[in-house]
Amino acid sequence: MHIINELDAGGAERVLTRIACHNARDGGPDAPRQIVVSLMDEGVYGADLRDADVELHCLGMKSGVRDLPGAIMRLTRLMRQIKPDAIMSWLYHSDFIATLAAILSGCGTKRLAWNIRCAEMNLAQYGRSTRIVLALLAKMSGFPAVIAANSHAGQQHHIKCGYHPKKWAYLPNGFDTDEWHPDPDAKNQLCKELGIDPAKHLIGMVARKDLAKDHSTLFEAIRQVRNKGYDAHLVLVGQNTEELAFADELVSHVSALGLRRDVAQLVPAFDIAVLASTFGEGFPNVVGEAMACGVPAIGNDVGDVADIIAETGKTVPKRSPEKLAAAIEELITEDVESRTHRKIAARKRIIEHYGLEAMNARYLALWDGLAGNRQIPNFEFPSSPTRPD
Repeated sequence: MHIINELDAGGAERVLTRIACHNARDGGPDAPRQIVVSLMDEGVYGADLRDADVELHCLGMKSGVRDLPGAIMRLTRLMRQIKPDAIMSWLYHSDFIATLAAILSGCGTKRLAWNIRCAEMNLAQYGRSTRIVLALLAKMSGFPAVIAANSHAGQQHHIKCGYHPKKWAYLPNGFDTDEWHPDPDAKNQLCKELGIDPAKHLIGMVARKDLAKDHSTLFEAIRQVRNKGYDAHLVLVGQNTEELAFADELVSHVSALGLRRDVAQLVPAFDIAVLASTFGEGFPNVVGEAMACGVPAIGNDVGDVADIIAETGKTVPKRSPEKLAAAIEELITEDVESRTHRKIAARKRIIEHYGLEAMNARYLALWDGLAGNRQIPNFEFPSSPTRPD
């Protein structure tokens, strides 16, 4: 049983959907039954889960503290009814509610794993309830059988927050490289849709409108790149990106596409993928997805971004439009041979280190341990993310 706040277009939601659908659709007769519980509604990914025959329950919780007791009791009843062998909660509020429901239902926390999906958070940007819940979780962190995280940075940040679990487990993201793959026709198709010249340098960022994603730094970097004479065109994909404001001089050089369901067809069109986030990232999906498509990535030095990209792209300091612009310029001016090598290396790195099957094997082993069929495995974290020059 997976428990998550909601199923809107976020990184945790996407990975949960990926792993649940993979086991339900392609896992074979011995794959564990997948049950997803959204505390709120089915959001963006509910339809995908249903199409894969994943059992989905939506508890209809409303935002705010007032509906919290009701959500806990609804989840408690559902756990008593289903009696899950293993329980995995995703994101802070779900960790809190799932822990209480596991205790009240009699399932117990020995079957429970928290799955941390973020690194250092700027809590000033979030509501008071998030800050309260995080403080409570630090005190409760000895309850679950294991706390998993998808990044070294995420583990270290939560240790600083006071987390003291019985056991840590490293669950890095994995990518379906059949779904995310290079497509030599993608750029022409997207440029035709946008009505722009395919000779332009397409710089893409897949990220919802959110202060953490720091679109303003990206806009300034693109302005600087264009002022140096490079014909760069920025493509934004993500929820509410069409609402973002930028300088008048960029209006004809930015395409904000909003929420799209065909992201795997759009990303291969990019010449460069950028992630300008300033906080909150642990192991960002969008970096790995772009690399799987053979698109070189530039990311801010947050979370484990530098370790994921390694030598296949560039890592720059956060909130540094000058250095981001310089990295973009460096990549778009590479000779054809160097660029081809970089694209091949990016995809190869994802295939060799972050494949879907490798991720799924770790989840299966952890769930098997929670169910009591084996010892909970020791999935050690990298000693520290590497920082390429």
